[in-house]
Amino acid sequence: MGQDEGTVPKSVAECMKLLRRKGFRQSLVRDEVARTDAVMFNRVWRGVRETVLAYSESEALAYRVRTDDADAADPFTVDPDQRMWHHGGEFLDVARQLLALPPPPGHSVFG
Repeated sequence: MGQDEGTVPKSVAECMKLLRRKGFRQSLVRDEVARTDAVMFNRVWRGVRETVLAYSESEALAYRVRTDDADAADPFTVDPDQRMWHHGGEFLDVARQLLALPPPPGHSVFG
């Protein structure tokens, strides 16, 4: 699940395309707390959920969590103690970091 060498996206459009190519489903979700919409990229693989929530090019959040530790109906709320990894910041930065992560423990890049 790590990023292939030479495929580092250089623009938001390239990054969104790469996320979709890597199996992330794109949708628009409403954050009722912030009263704003966000673009969500989400994939579930062998019991692990990886999510990128983009409010704008400059404000995004990405995280990895076990599927049992996340509520798919509320992607904005994840217990900090349950996250395997998380990062906030600019969309390109957080998405690149998530894509560059090694497979979760017990997963294989060949699986």
